[in-house]
Amino acid sequence: MKTESKKSAAGKIASWAIAALVLVGAAGIWAVADVSAKSSLASKAFVFFISAVIVVQVVPGVMLLGAMLKGVCSMASSKKAAVTAGADRK
Repeated sequence: MKTESKKSAAGKIASWAIAALVLVGAAGIWAVADVSAKSSLASKAFVFFISAVIVVQVVPGVMLLGAMLKGVCSMASSKKAAVTAGADRK
């Protein structure tokens, strides 16, 4: 029962973190975009929407990069452990 609550808590934290990252990233791109003060609300909303789309595409890419780096590091450490274990046998 406790493992399910930990998983759901971790899932909630991850979901909120991703949502916050999307909002902050979209706001950051929107702030950098050249949208004049005279622009209409629709043009500002469009730039914000495109910014959110870009950030939503970046989040899985960063997660994939992290998973690949984790796999490479674990593979390197397992090879190092195998070499060390082979040296201990001799």
